[in-house]
Amino acid sequence: MLTRAPALPQLGGPVSRLAARVESATLLDAASGLTLFLVVVFGFDAWWAKFVGYAAFLVFLFHPASIRQWPFWAAIAGASTLSLLVDWSSADNHKYLLAYWLWVMTLAHAVGPEPFQVRLLVSNARFFAVFIFLGAALQKFFSPTYMSGEMFETLLLLDDRFRAFAQLAGIDQTIPDAAVKVVTVLKSPMSMVANNELVFPSNDRVHVVAQLITWYDVYVQFAIGLAFLFGRRATDIAGHALLLFFIFTTYLPAPVFGFGWTLGILGFILAKDRFRQLSLAYLAAFAAILLYQAPWREWVLQS
Repeated sequence: MLTRAPALPQLGGPVSRLAARVESATLLDAASGLTLFLVVVFGFDAWWAKFVGYAAFLVFLFHPASIRQWPFWAAIAGASTLSLLVDWSSADNHKYLLAYWLWVMTLAHAVGPEPFQVRLLVSNARFFAVFIFLGAALQKFFSPTYMSGEMFETLLLLDDRFRAFAQLAGIDQTIPDAAVKVVTVLKSPMSMVANNELVFPSNDRVHVVAQLITWYDVYVQFAIGLAFLFGRRATDIAGHALLLFFIFTTYLPAPVFGFGWTLGILGFILAKDRFRQLSLAYLAAFAAILLYQAPWREWVLQS
């Protein structure tokens, strides 16, 4: 007598269930959950901002409806803004964006009905996507020192976060080592700098890699901002494709994960109710950002 073999578990099951869960959630609830994760994992470093973020997450766990209340978001936005005001001179640009976005979330939960809340989120997501990318691209394009590749050349030589990427790009590690020694000597009170200029050791490969990164950064950002500017279906699809490409490629070598997560939220909001497949692609982008935190740089440098 023949018996039927037990069905093998489907590997795509959990992924499919997660996708279905996200798809069934309202845009407001999905954006709220992603933003709360951003606050808890990639939020501000000040102790009070962390305390409020952790407390808000704990309240959400025991009372999920709290995430739909504007005082919930006002408390997070207030603590984050205070942190920004205290450290305004040294705060990264994406922290300002996070503070703005938290106030958008507060306002969205304070008004109604829900269709108006959704329109508010979508309009602000589009505004920030256009303003961030077009503004950044234009500012960089009109900066001679940026377009020359000087900034990324310095990062490749001196920034430990780019050391593994530089090695993968074929840059001889003795060059960054020599550049670091120059900076170390400069820290000595007895050091002398001729003509007020500091010359770092470099070569053609360092310059070419830095120049390619510069062109990629400027022109891809300009294309993303321009695509989202018009609000048409075809240009929006192009904008989402470019934004996803930007997230997947940029935040592997550049560990500014909070910024990548924020950009992912903006793209997800613009795609959620219009382009189902693209909204799921943003979930993959979020997963990639988490995976990029693996110590791959140490693995590369130790190989």
